[in-house]
Amino acid sequence: MREDYCLEDAAGLPEGTDFCVIAESDCMEPYIKRGGRVCVSRKQTPAEGEAGLFLYRGAVYCRQWCEDYTGALYLLCANPRRESENIRIDRKERGQCRCLGRVLTDKKLPMPIYGAAENAPKAKMN
Repeated sequence: MREDYCLEDAAGLPEGTDFCVIAESDCMEPYIKRGGRVCVSRKQTPAEGEAGLFLYRGAVYCRQWCEDYTGALYLLCANPRRESENIRIDRKERGQCRCLGRVLTDKKLPMPIYGAAENAPKAKMN
């Protein structure tokens, strides 16, 4: 499934905003609503568990991320109803994924919790 975003002017947005897009998906609800503005800082890289804007295989995704013990990258939906839309990128393919910047949020986002805990990716925390 492809997610579409529209570019908007960044004037008057939170400090550090380089650009913003409008979310056209509910995958980050309840933190970022469909139709909500997503403010992005190109100068900041999201820490593990934080949200970023990612370019992967020609599509742009607003997702939280984590890495597993094998080095695989997971782009995670905050919305538990969208768990099936999580993306796993094998360590060998990580070069195909580009982080466009850190999504600026007014509070720290919790890691997503899904119904089937045994299927949820395990974050590698340092």
